[in-house]
This record gives sequence, structure tokens and C-alpha cells, in this order.
Amino acid sequence: MKINRSYKFRLYPNQKQQKILDKTFGCCRFLWNEMLHERSTTYHQLKNDKDALYNYKYKTEKEYKQTSPFLKEVDSKALQSSTNTLLIAFKNFFNGLKKRRKIGYPQFKSRKNKQSYTTYNINNNIKIDFGSKRIKLPKIKTWIKYQDDRIFKEKIKHVTISKTKSGKYYISILIEIEIEVGSKTTINHDKIQAFDMSFPHFLVSTQNQMESPHFYRNEENKLIQLHRRVSRKNKGSNNRNKARIRLARKYDQIYNRKNDWTHKISNELSKEFDVVILEDLNIEGMKKLGKGHAKSVTLDFSWNQFILALRYKLEQQGKHLILIDRWFPSSKQCSQCGWKNDDLKLSDRVWTCQKCHAIHDRDKNASRNLFNEGIKQFKTLGITINSTVGTTGSHAWEDDVRLSQKVIVDEPRIPSL
Repeated sequence: MKINRSYKFRLYPNQKQQKILDKTFGCCRFLWNEMLHERSTTYHQLKNDKDALYNYKYKTEKEYKQTSPFLKEVDSKALQSSTNTLLIAFKNFFNGLKKRRKIGYPQFKSRKNKQSYTTYNINNNIKIDFGSKRIKLPKIKTWIKYQDDRIFKEKIKHVTISKTKSGKYYISILIEIEIEVGSKTTINHDKIQAFDMSFPHFLVSTQNQMESPHFYRNEENKLIQLHRRVSRKNKGSNNRNKARIRLARKYDQIYNRKNDWTHKISNELSKEFDVVILEDLNIEGMKKLGKGHAKSVTLDFSWNQFILALRYKLEQQGKHLILIDRWFPSSKQCSQCGWKNDDLKLSDRVWTCQKCHAIHDRDKNASRNLFNEGIKQFKTLGITINSTVGTTGSHAWEDDVRLSQKVIVDEPRIPSL
């Protein structure tokens, strides 16, 4: 099975190389904005004449180079990639309208935001020297230094160069590798675990409770202070730019810590279990709950990022991720008798079943219900589950699962801190 794998390295270009990279960022951004402006104005002018709108021929990349000769000075593949990305953005937008999904209209790019461009490896024009830790990019005559110890032997497909708001340069290298792994058809019962997402914590099972380090909340007061310093400086001054960079670096630090923690958690779960059962949550709806819950699922930790990382790490080992439908009443349903508590509020952390009088911890009860529902869905896939019974006579999800509850963030290995 062939899969794509990416490596992200920190770049250290000199001043001449920075000028070329910044010029390429600017040209790609200019081309994006010009093409987006042309399509938006054409639509508003010809929206009442559908035949003229459908038959209208937009300017090509070659025509833009004739009117703006400075576009010829940068990598042509980077400009082509910017064009293709815009067309894909429009395609996704119109497909979202048909399927009634909220996919935003393409937006204009600003130099104040994160900058990036993608270029492809053609005729080996992208080279990397792992010994001296340097990389060769198109349109740049000299080698660019990078910092990372990882190596690979596969051919580079394409690279994406990016620049953060704090002025740091990165390169993401995409390669294609072939792995021999088959989907597991026999699963041991003790290798299946269900977790419920908890606002106060992160993941909760019947025996484990994984705490979120609250990366954003711990630095929120510092961020407020840095924002105030930026707002107090005169616009356009060097002091304001210095304050802006300090603020951007703090955001980079929070993001890198959260990203490092997310990958360590997902990596530990993928090694410990063969099947992980979670709930397909409506994150956009949770943002409207208030009471700080929006910060929990988007700033303290990113649920969608965690699901994405966990999914591909399980799939590369032939393991499975089961997502239970978001409308399944995991928290309201009694895991003992099945009675549904429709009056359960978000603030109720412990409740009593009125039918069997069982006392439930909200998160642990939801974990049991997700486990049972996940087993039902998993059996429909035709996969055999070997039931194993411990010394206490209970199933694995009632026994002690030896998964560490604390993951230490290895800050020295994060190059941008």
C-alpha cells in the first residue's frame, strides 16, 4: 500500500535567499488575488446573463505574466500551484452549495497572514543533502540550510515553503512510501477501548482520565498583555512591528506545544489499542455553548486535529477507528438498563437512573455506551472479536488499562520554541 508522508523542517535562509522566497510569496499572493478579483467582478457583472457568464474566458497565467512581467522572475510551478489551488477552492465552494455544506467562498490573501507556496520536483530540481543539512530549491542558486535529524530515501514529490507571522521559515516535504500492512480481521477484546470527550478534561474512559494541559488558558493572560502592547504602539512604527513579532512568537509556541502533545497522545493510543471508539462531535455547535467550552475544543486542544492524527496512525498499522454518530445519546442513556434521561443538563456531572437507580458519572457512563455501540457497529464489518475475561470476571473495558494519563511535552525537540 502506497501512502504519502510529509516531513516538516525549519529553514534558515540567508538574506538573499529570504528576498527570493518573499518575492515568490508575494507573486503567488498577487496572482491569487488578481484571479479571484476577476472571477468575482465577472460574476457580479454577468450574473443575469448565464450564457455570457458560462462562455466567459478568464485570463490565463501566461496573460497575467504579460501584463505583470515580474511574475516571470519566480518559480513558474509555484504560480501554477497557486492557480490550481484557487480553482479547487471554487470547486469545493460550489460542491458545498449543492450538498448544503458550509464551505466558505475563497478569500483574498494578505501579506500580514501566513505565507506559503508549493512547487514540484521536476527533473530532480529539488535536492536535499542530509549530511550537511541543506536543501536546493528551484530559482534559488544556493543551498538553504535546515535543522532536523530525520532522513529518508524516497524521491521528493513536492515541497511547500511557508513563513509564519513571526518570520520563521519552514519546508514541508512530501514523499510517497510503500508499506505492507493489512487490516486486522481478528481483534482481542482487551485491545478495544472507548473514550468520551470531556470539556473539563480531554478523554475519559471507565478507568482512565487524560487531562488536557490547557496550553491556551495557561498563556491567556500573557497573550492579553502582548495584545495590549501591540495596540498601544503607533501604527507603522518599528516598536509596533517588534511587539507584533513577540505576540506572533507566543502564538507559535502555544501551537507547537499543542501539536506536539496531540501527536504524542495519538501515537500512544495507536500503539496501545487495536480499536479506538470515539464520538463524531459537532465542534461548530459546541462553540456556541459558551462558558468557555469553545476555548476547550479549539484552543486548548483541537479535536479535529486529534481525530485526523489518530486515524492515519491507526490505519497505517491495520487498526481501526470507530466514530459513533453525534446524535447517539451516549451521556443521557443509562449503561445498565438503557433508560434515557432527557432532562440531563451539561452541568450535571453525576446523575441517578430513575429506573434502575444506578449512579453514573457522566463521562464514564458515556464511555460505556460508546463502547457497546461501537462493538455493534464493529461486528457488522465482519471482523472477529476474541472475548477475553480477566481474573475479576469482567471485560477489558472494566479492567485496568495501563495507558499513561500524562504525556510530557518534549520542548527541546520543538525547533521553533
